[in-house]
Amino acid sequence: MNLEKLFGSKTKVDILKYLLFKRQGVSMRALESELERTFPAIKKQIDSLDESGILRVEKESSGFAISIQPSQYEMFKQFFFFALKSALTQIFESYAIMIERYFWGKKFGVPLEMDLIVIYRHMEKPQLEALKQAIGDIFRDFFIDNISLVCMSSEERGKRYRLADRFVLQVMRFFPEMKS
Repeated sequence: MNLEKLFGSKTKVDILKYLLFKRQGVSMRALESELERTFPAIKKQIDSLDESGILRVEKESSGFAISIQPSQYEMFKQFFFFALKSALTQIFESYAIMIERYFWGKKFGVPLEMDLIVIYRHMEKPQLEALKQAIGDIFRDFFIDNISLVCMSSEERGKRYRLADRFVLQVMRFFPEMKS
C-alpha cells in the first residue's frame, strides 16, 4: 500500500504516522525537527489536514499543540496498522522460500509478550540479520522505535514445543497452526 500516493504527500503521511505512533500534542517546530522537513512544508500539510478535519490544532501558551481528532484517531490507527502489516508482508514474501510463517503479536492487538514472531526454515546468519534489519527499518518508518521480535528456526520451534516451552505454548494458544 503506497500511502504517499493515497495522501498525496510524504510529509503528510509522516505527520500522521508521527502523531499515531510516536506522540500527539506536538508543535510544528517539533515536527520540523523530528521529520527533518522545512517549516513551510510542515505548515502547509498541517493546514491541509486541519482544514480536512483530521487534525486538531490548539493554541497553547507555549505554541500550538497538534493532534489527531479523537473521533478519527482509532480509524486512522487501524488504517496505518494495515499499511504497516502490508509493508511487513511484502518483506516476508520476498523471503518466502526461507520463512515458514509469521505471527502478529502485541502491537497488532494479540495479547502476547512479543510484537512479531517469525519462524524460518533455513537461514544463514547474514540473511537473518538482513531480515531483522528490514523489519526494523519498516517499524522505524512508522516511528515505532521499540519492537519485540522473535526469529526462530522451525527446528527450534519443534524442540521447544516438545519441551513444553512456556513461550511456544503461549503463542500456540492464539495460533494453533504453530504446532504443525
